[in-house]
Amino acid sequence: MTEHLLNSFPPDRIQKAIFVPGGVFRKKHEYRDEGQKKRFFFILNESPEKDDRLILVTPTTKIKERKQRRSAEVLVEITPQDYFPLQSNSVIDCESCLVQRKDLIEEQIRRHEIEPLQPVPQTILEHLRRAVSFSKTLAPIDKRLVLGEEGS
Repeated sequence: MTEHLLNSFPPDRIQKAIFVPGGVFRKKHEYRDEGQKKRFFFILNESPEKDDRLILVTPTTKIKERKQRRSAEVLVEITPQDYFPLQSNSVIDCESCLVQRKDLIEEQIRRHEIEPLQPVPQTILEHLRRAVSFSKTLAPIDKRLVLGEEGS
């Protein structure tokens, strides 16, 4: 999606497109050990349209490194065949969830910094939620946003 086309979408339309279970967007983001680049973010919340905090995960192509550092139960491998906007085989580490205030994402939408994408398929979302259930780093209150009361 070009920046010009992205800027033509009203913010409320973008919010409706991404604040859904399995919603996906792309934006520039920088991690400590990597430079800034456009990354995919998958929303795992059961009810992101209502929640004030969003639980996000992002795929990485560093599959081997993640498999060496994490247990298999918190990793979800995903391919371009699973989700066509991806261009490379990737892994999502559900021990590395990001907890983001929704109002900050809404502000980024208003500044046209977020590119909405189609939601992740339900089967992938289910794999991600199962992996989150094994996470030891995500706080129980945030797990409940993803898993519902069973996450307690």
